[in-house]
Parts: sequence; structure tokens; C-alpha cells
Amino acid sequence: MAKKKSKKKLFIIAGLVLIGVVAVGGYQMMMGSKEGEPSKPDVSSELGFIGLDPFLAPVIEGRRIAKYVAVGVVLELYNVDHKPLIRKYMTPLRNAFIDDFVFQAQMNSGTSESIHLKRVKTRFHTLADRIVGPDIVKEILISHVIDRGF
Repeated sequence: MAKKKSKKKLFIIAGLVLIGVVAVGGYQMMMGSKEGEPSKPDVSSELGFIGLDPFLAPVIEGRRIAKYVAVGVVLELYNVDHKPLIRKYMTPLRNAFIDDFVFQAQMNSGTSESIHLKRVKTRFHTLADRIVGPDIVKEILISHVIDRGF
């Protein structure tokens, strides 16, 4: 008889726990996001592109500046809605890109005559993430490089 009462209590407790789990799961599904997860603002799914003004970058040969090239950079954005944010940080982005390009030119002077485009793009992307925040800039596109000849 004692076993029947304990089995009954066990089934009642298991049933209540099961009902509680189903209720909590249903509540979370209906409410959307998980607890502690910040809600993301509504943005369009269309990619955005914004071009930076071309800047002059030095080409260093033999520990001296041999010439300058004009470099055009276009930022591919995850959303078109991020364009105002990029426009706000346009000058700091451009300055950081120029500083980094000059630094890379100095570091590679005399060791290599080629420019490692993948490294430049990766470094520019890291700078963009630091300045405007992550998940804003999707890709850095080098639109053109023109030899200025002076």
C-alpha cells in the first residue's frame, strides 16, 4: 500500500514538472528572443556600398618614397541603413586607413616589391570594426590604384 502511494506521488510530481517545462517552453517560444539576448534593431536586408575619397599612399623603394599611388576604397555594408553611421566616421576611417597603409609601406620597404592585397584588406577591415563597430562593414573593396608618378 505504501508503494502505491509513493508511485502516485511520483507520477503527480513528474506530471507537474512536465507541465511546467511545457509551459516555460511555450512562453519562451511566444515571447521571441532568449533571456539576456539584446533585441536587434530592424534593418533592411539590402547590402549597402559607400566609397571613401581616394587617398595618396606612398610606394617605398630602398628606404625612400619612390612615388605615390592614389587608392580608392569602397566599403560594403551589411545593410543600407548603416550609411549614415559610416558617413559620421568617414574622416577617422580614412585617416586610419592612410596611417596603416604608410605603416605597412615602411614595414615592407626593401623586403618585397609586391603589395599583399589580402593583408591590406584584412587590416582595413579590422580598423573599420574598431572605429564603427562590428557587423557594420562586410567587406573592404579596393576599387582602384592609380600611379600618380610624383
